[in-house]
Amino acid sequence: MRPKRVGAVVFCLLLTFSYLVVGNSFGQKDSLVLEAEQRWDTYGCGGTCIYGGHNFAVADVDGDGVKEMITGGGSYNYMENGSKTPGYAPLKIWSWNGQNVTLEKNESWTGNLYGIYAGDADGDGKTEILTSGRMVNSTGSFSSLRIWTWDGESLVLRANYEGVAVGSVITIGVDSDGKPEIITVGFTFRNEQFVTQLSIWHFDGSILTLARNVVHDSLARTSSVCTCDLNNDGVTEIVTAGYANALTNSSGQLSVWKWDGKALSLMATKEWRLIDGYALNSAGNTQGNTKVSTVKAADVDGDGALEIVTSGFTYDGTTVEGQLRIWNWSEGDVNLEKSQEWQNLDITEHTSMSIDDVDRDGKKEIITSGYTVGYGSFEVNATDKSRAELRVWSWDGNTLTLKLSEDWMEGESVSAWNVGSGDVDNDGVVEILTVGCTQIGNLLDCDPNLRVWSIESEASAYFADPALAVIGLILVVLVVVVVAFLWARRKSQKS
Repeated sequence: MRPKRVGAVVFCLLLTFSYLVVGNSFGQKDSLVLEAEQRWDTYGCGGTCIYGGHNFAVADVDGDGVKEMITGGGSYNYMENGSKTPGYAPLKIWSWNGQNVTLEKNESWTGNLYGIYAGDADGDGKTEILTSGRMVNSTGSFSSLRIWTWDGESLVLRANYEGVAVGSVITIGVDSDGKPEIITVGFTFRNEQFVTQLSIWHFDGSILTLARNVVHDSLARTSSVCTCDLNNDGVTEIVTAGYANALTNSSGQLSVWKWDGKALSLMATKEWRLIDGYALNSAGNTQGNTKVSTVKAADVDGDGALEIVTSGFTYDGTTVEGQLRIWNWSEGDVNLEKSQEWQNLDITEHTSMSIDDVDRDGKKEIITSGYTVGYGSFEVNATDKSRAELRVWSWDGNTLTLKLSEDWMEGESVSAWNVGSGDVDNDGVVEILTVGCTQIGNLLDCDPNLRVWSIESEASAYFADPALAVIGLILVVLVVVVVAFLWARRKSQKS
């Protein structure tokens, strides 16, 4: 073999092994990039808080092929005499073109908004906006579920139903007739205690009808609901989550229901907490022991089966920890796969969640947001004020990995109550969107701060798997030695 040919062979082998082994050991270092921030019209002259974990939706609601951001919450403005306007519900539709955040539509009424969802509520192939909260008029204050359409120019109220408690809403077909149904959860005060209502609705495009309303546990308060076909039988299950018992001895609660179009039946339920006892919140009131703030279902480990994911908080006897749990459905029951707790300041709670492929690796990540705050920090001159938290997790069926995290302070204190995800500027990259409540003056003045995030990947010169890299280098050396030996042997035979 000629020297030049030997050199070419060795070089090719080096490149091959470098790509297959060493190249795989070099990774991509991801980072969260803040692309934009948007304040509200009440900044400095009133206040808006987008509380809870379901007051935000990301969807294409006008049919233009680009996703919008829809926010709710509660607002007020200061009058010239120093008084405040009555509280009102600020329904806003935003867009992001990669450079500017634009308020496309602003609608308000006396009351507030607890939850926002976007989906096809009547099966016409178009996306409606669903809002839940309260409305106030001359006759009193009422729970309200509303359905809207937005075509890019006109926001039209299609239906309104008052008097049924609604907190979190979702739209999906859940029985065998193939028609969408709206499922809501909320709680109301009855017989001197709070009770949870699970309701199922029909919307035909103009009339909203309550099909079923169930008080399913007088000792529980449900915070979130989602729907999915857990066992691949073609029937959609309803999954609810929140907490059981009073806050002073609360347990996290997860329940799975079946709706056949006529009857609603409980298939399974789980309750949990780490220890007994309860914590106080930053204002000195009862925080509780364990609570689920958000529940969603998706295939987060790529095994082809849906997992149930819950996020919220739990009490460890000293501090309140954030808690993320992953469950599966097997043999008619929910089974815990992973429970992850973490803490920052005295109280850490993640109130909202989105599941999406946000780093373009072909796998779905779990995105959670919330806050961390110190005990007693509600006082004016206290330290350890609330900071916002954003976390991006991945689950492969065995290991839960915290891929990215971001904490930030805005004003005097801030909470990232809500998180969503979607490609909102049509650039092929899924953005992460956070919005919540920012304290900018005294304890009564707060305002949202809508943030648009993206994940950027940069080549990083580190070994993601040192053991694999060492093996690769050893193999390369062995190949070089063998080729050199064969070359020397051939040369000696010729001589």
